[in-house]
Amino acid sequence: DVPAGGSLFEAAAQAGVRVPTSCVAQGKCKECIVEVTGGMELLAPPTAHERHLTGAFRLSCQCRLVSEAGEITCHTMRRGHMRIERQALNLPVSRASMPLDPAVVREGNRIIDRVSGRIFAESSGPIHGLALDLGTTTVVVRLINLETGEAVADASFENPQRFGGSDVMSRIHYDTEHKGKLLRRTLAAYLTHAIEEFPIDPWTIYEVVVVGNSTMRDIFFGLNV
Repeated sequence: DVPAGGSLFEAAAQAGVRVPTSCVAQGKCKECIVEVTGGMELLAPPTAHERHLTGAFRLSCQCRLVSEAGEITCHTMRRGHMRIERQALNLPVSRASMPLDPAVVREGNRIIDRVSGRIFAESSGPIHGLALDLGTTTVVVRLINLETGEAVADASFENPQRFGGSDVMSRIHYDTEHKGKLLRRTLAAYLTHAIEEFPIDPWTIYEVVVVGNSTMRDIFFGLNV
């Protein structure tokens, strides 16, 4: 139960639901997208901050309740039911252990780029890398210790770029029509939140390996699809 005049973002906070935001609900970061699946008529019209969204998608910090009674159903773009498979059976692969081959290594107390020789840091702390799978539907992130090969942690979330369309062609069209790299910014923000929840200091991440189809890759790196 929430009073008229409040925002969906405030209602979610009151209900204990975390909606991603980096601008403290000012409508600037574009991260607090929700999909309204019922009761849209009970909400105020979209603001200028929401002009990049169509259909049932709204910025929760911008849409306010304008009706005294009714029921609204919505959810964030980051659902918690994703499942990461950690084992597989009967794959045609070698049983031999794969040797570690990171681009970032330790030499004494220095952490360096093995190719260019650039020194990233002087530290005795761990060296971590990210393995990032950019799926059109799901994003999976694994945190790897680059010295031992240990999988330290992992995370997965629904690709928040869904507001631009559910398939690759829709997202190419959206990325062409809308300036400001909104698909890239939204995905990067969700990825940042996932990394923040890992049990390590993000400053110990020195290397990232990204896989995905060419559209997901180009959008992520800000290239012209």
